[in-house]
Amino acid sequence: MARTVRLLRGALLELAWYLGMPGMWLWQFFRLLGFVVAMLPAFVPVFWHYLRSKRIVKNITYGPSIRHQLDVYLPAAAAGGECPVVIFVSGGAWVIGYKMWSFLMGCVLQERGILFVSPDYRNFPQGQVPDMVRDVTEAV
Repeated sequence: MARTVRLLRGALLELAWYLGMPGMWLWQFFRLLGFVVAMLPAFVPVFWHYLRSKRIVKNITYGPSIRHQLDVYLPAAAAGGECPVVIFVSGGAWVIGYKMWSFLMGCVLQERGILFVSPDYRNFPQGQVPDMVRDVTEAV
Protein backbone atom coordinates (compact mmCIF):
# COMPACT_ATOMS: atom_id res chain seq x y z
CA MET A 1 0.00 0.00 0.00
CA ALA A 2 2.78 2.43 0.96
CA ARG A 3 4.64 1.61 -2.24
CA THR A 4 1.52 2.44 -4.31
CA VAL A 5 1.04 5.75 -2.48
CA ARG A 6 4.70 6.69 -3.09
CA LEU A 7 4.39 5.75 -6.77
CA LEU A 8 1.19 7.80 -7.20
CA ARG A 9 2.68 10.73 -5.29
CA GLY A 10 5.77 10.68 -7.50
CA ALA A 11 3.64 10.53 -10.67
CA LEU A 12 1.46 13.38 -9.41
CA LEU A 13 4.45 15.56 -8.59
CA GLU A 14 6.03 14.87 -11.97
CA LEU A 15 2.76 15.69 -13.75
CA ALA A 16 2.36 18.84 -11.66
CA TRP A 17 5.88 19.93 -12.57
CA TYR A 18 5.17 19.52 -16.28
CA LEU A 19 1.90 21.44 -15.95
CA GLY A 20 3.44 24.47 -14.26
CA MET A 21 3.42 23.54 -10.63
CA PRO A 22 4.42 23.81 -7.91
CA GLY A 23 2.86 26.98 -6.66
CA MET A 24 1.47 28.61 -9.81
CA TRP A 25 -1.95 26.96 -9.83
CA LEU A 26 -2.29 27.29 -6.08
CA TRP A 27 -1.32 30.96 -6.28
CA GLN A 28 -3.86 31.57 -9.08
CA PHE A 29 -6.56 29.77 -7.08
CA PHE A 30 -5.94 31.98 -4.04
CA ARG A 31 -6.00 35.09 -6.26
CA LEU A 32 -9.37 33.99 -7.66
CA LEU A 33 -10.67 33.26 -4.18
CA GLY A 34 -9.53 36.70 -2.99
CA PHE A 35 -11.28 38.35 -5.95
CA VAL A 36 -14.52 36.53 -5.18
CA VAL A 37 -14.37 37.52 -1.51
CA ALA A 38 -13.61 41.15 -2.44
CA MET A 39 -16.53 41.34 -4.90
CA LEU A 40 -19.05 39.53 -2.72
CA PRO A 41 -20.18 42.58 -0.69
CA ALA A 42 -21.06 44.41 -3.91
CA PHE A 43 -23.08 41.59 -5.46
CA VAL A 44 -24.91 40.07 -2.48
CA PRO A 45 -27.34 42.98 -1.90
CA VAL A 46 -28.22 43.25 -5.60
CA PHE A 47 -28.63 39.49 -5.92
CA TRP A 48 -30.83 39.51 -2.81
CA HIS A 49 -32.95 42.24 -4.45
CA TYR A 50 -33.26 40.05 -7.56
CA LEU A 51 -34.44 37.08 -5.50
CA ARG A 52 -36.89 38.99 -3.29
CA SER A 53 -38.34 41.66 -5.59
CA LYS A 54 -42.03 41.37 -6.42
CA ARG A 55 -41.49 43.63 -9.45
CA ILE A 56 -39.23 41.07 -11.15
CA VAL A 57 -41.25 38.27 -12.70
CA LYS A 58 -38.79 35.41 -13.07
CA ASN A 59 -38.66 32.31 -15.26
CA ILE A 60 -41.61 32.90 -17.57
CA THR A 61 -41.61 29.94 -19.95
CA TYR A 62 -41.94 30.63 -23.68
CA GLY A 63 -40.92 27.27 -25.18
CA PRO A 64 -40.23 23.58 -24.50
CA SER A 65 -36.54 23.78 -23.48
CA ILE A 66 -35.35 24.53 -19.96
CA ARG A 67 -33.50 27.49 -21.51
CA HIS A 68 -36.75 28.92 -22.92
CA GLN A 69 -37.37 31.28 -20.01
CA LEU A 70 -37.33 35.04 -19.56
CA ASP A 71 -37.41 37.57 -16.75
CA VAL A 72 -39.55 40.71 -16.83
CA TYR A 73 -38.59 43.73 -14.72
CA LEU A 74 -41.75 45.75 -14.11
CA PRO A 75 -41.31 49.51 -13.62
CA ALA A 76 -42.58 51.14 -10.43
CA ALA A 77 -45.27 53.25 -12.06
CA ALA A 78 -45.96 54.06 -15.68
CA ALA A 79 -47.72 57.29 -16.62
CA GLY A 80 -51.02 56.34 -18.27
CA GLY A 81 -50.12 52.65 -18.14
CA GLU A 82 -47.54 53.02 -20.90
CA CYS A 83 -43.78 52.82 -20.68
CA PRO A 84 -40.83 52.12 -22.95
CA VAL A 85 -39.72 48.51 -23.33
CA VAL A 86 -36.15 47.23 -23.61
CA ILE A 87 -35.50 43.62 -24.63
CA PHE A 88 -31.92 42.68 -23.84
CA VAL A 89 -30.40 39.46 -25.15
CA SER A 90 -27.21 38.66 -23.30
CA GLY A 91 -24.64 36.37 -24.76
CA GLY A 92 -21.11 35.69 -25.71
CA ALA A 93 -20.03 34.06 -28.96
CA TRP A 94 -23.17 31.87 -29.00
CA VAL A 95 -21.66 29.52 -26.38
CA ILE A 96 -22.26 31.39 -23.14
CA GLY A 97 -24.98 33.71 -21.97
CA TYR A 98 -27.68 33.67 -19.35
CA LYS A 99 -30.66 35.91 -18.69
CA MET A 100 -29.65 36.72 -15.12
CA TRP A 101 -26.36 38.26 -16.26
CA SER A 102 -28.35 41.37 -17.11
CA PHE A 103 -30.05 41.78 -13.74
CA LEU A 104 -28.02 44.87 -12.82
CA MET A 105 -29.10 46.60 -16.02
CA GLY A 106 -32.68 45.41 -15.46
CA CYS A 107 -32.79 46.88 -11.96
CA VAL A 108 -31.40 50.24 -13.13
CA LEU A 109 -33.83 50.54 -16.05
CA GLN A 110 -36.70 49.34 -13.90
CA GLU A 111 -36.10 52.22 -11.48
CA ARG A 112 -36.17 54.65 -14.41
CA GLY A 113 -39.67 53.55 -15.48
CA ILE A 114 -38.64 51.17 -18.28
CA LEU A 115 -40.09 47.69 -18.70
CA PHE A 116 -37.07 45.42 -19.13
CA VAL A 117 -37.21 41.91 -20.59
CA SER A 118 -34.27 39.51 -20.44
CA PRO A 119 -34.83 36.28 -22.41
CA ASP A 120 -32.69 33.18 -22.23
CA TYR A 121 -32.04 30.92 -25.22
CA ARG A 122 -30.24 27.71 -26.09
CA ASN A 123 -26.48 28.01 -26.50
CA PHE A 124 -24.11 25.79 -28.45
CA PRO A 125 -24.06 22.74 -28.32
CA GLN A 126 -27.74 22.60 -27.23
CA GLY A 127 -28.61 24.42 -30.44
CA GLN A 128 -27.10 25.85 -33.59
CA VAL A 129 -27.31 29.53 -34.61
CA PRO A 130 -30.68 29.13 -36.43
CA ASP A 131 -32.11 27.57 -33.24
CA MET A 132 -30.80 30.47 -31.18
CA VAL A 133 -32.30 33.03 -33.54
CA ARG A 134 -35.61 31.16 -33.45
CA ASP A 135 -35.52 31.11 -29.63
CA VAL A 136 -34.92 34.86 -29.41
CA THR A 137 -37.67 35.51 -31.99
CA GLU A 138 -40.11 33.40 -29.95
CA ALA A 139 -39.14 35.25 -26.76
CA VAL A 140 -39.74 38.64 -28.38
